[in-house]
Amino acid sequence: MLLLSIRFHKLVTRCYCPSAEVTKRALKAGLKPSQIKVYGLPVRPSFAKPVPPKDELRRELGMDEDLPAVLLMGGGEGMGPIEATARALDNALYDESLGEPRGQILIICGRNKKLTNRLQSINWKIPVQVKGFVTKMEECMGACDCIITKAGPGTIAEAMIRGLPIILNGYIAGQEAGNVPYVVENGCGKFSKSPEHIAKIVADWFGPRSD
Repeated sequence: MLLLSIRFHKLVTRCYCPSAEVTKRALKAGLKPSQIKVYGLPVRPSFAKPVPPKDELRRELGMDEDLPAVLLMGGGEGMGPIEATARALDNALYDESLGEPRGQILIICGRNKKLTNRLQSINWKIPVQVKGFVTKMEECMGACDCIITKAGPGTIAEAMIRGLPIILNGYIAGQEAGNVPYVVENGCGKFSKSPEHIAKIVADWFGPRSD
């Protein structure tokens, strides 16, 4: 990931770098090539294994097998404008003229039980599955076609492994800020803090429903 500020200690036995850019910075800071190992960003081992087909994963998660799906999450604590974004998606992914959905949402609320209960009580126009804390994120990502999340480096790396287009809707100042241009400038996704704009991006990606 692109980092705003990195400090290196010249006396370390080994420096593990997550990218070529960080490696260049380590060399510039005075570390020797023999001290540096480039291993990529650490991710959960489960992301190194194949997952079942998308339709099978959707059945297991209670999702529609055919509708394109967006994964909406805010980290383990369910942070960020999840409800506002979900409501905007509910409007943007519902075809008023046909009276039918053209997409669905899988929402991961993490440990935020109040948010989980609140979202589960809403009468949505489109198919929406609301989950609390999950342990098989690789399957949730495997069931979806794109992801909306804050700019956590682990989630970004895992979404890239799954080949999901990414929409970043926020970041923790300092430690996550540099991840936004990393995603956008490398063509991996977009950034917006507006729930309505995010919903429009997803609707444009999904396009009209085709049966």
